[in-house]
Amino acid sequence: MKIFTLRTQISLPFDHFKNLGCISGKLFGNKAWELEHTYYSGSLFDIDISWGIQEDHAGFEICLGIFGYGIHFHIYDTRHWNYTTNTWEIYSNDA
Repeated sequence: MKIFTLRTQISLPFDHFKNLGCISGKLFGNKAWELEHTYYSGSLFDIDISWGIQEDHAGFEICLGIFGYGIHFHIYDTRHWNYTTNTWEIYSNDA
């Protein structure tokens, strides 16, 4: 479930995407982070901020972009949410 979402975008009629780099790592427990740099010719200006709980990979993310170049930063839970039991999925390592 999204607790907060803010999105503003000015688009262009072009469609070229390129991933310019990505780094990620583990913070603690089931928490991780990711930082991505991209280029998308169809975006002139972009701001996207969201915070989610009780969903797959819940967490905080912010995306900022101008003239096609964008930065995306995400702190998230690595687990999946089970909507039936309202708990985090527990996976067995015995497979």
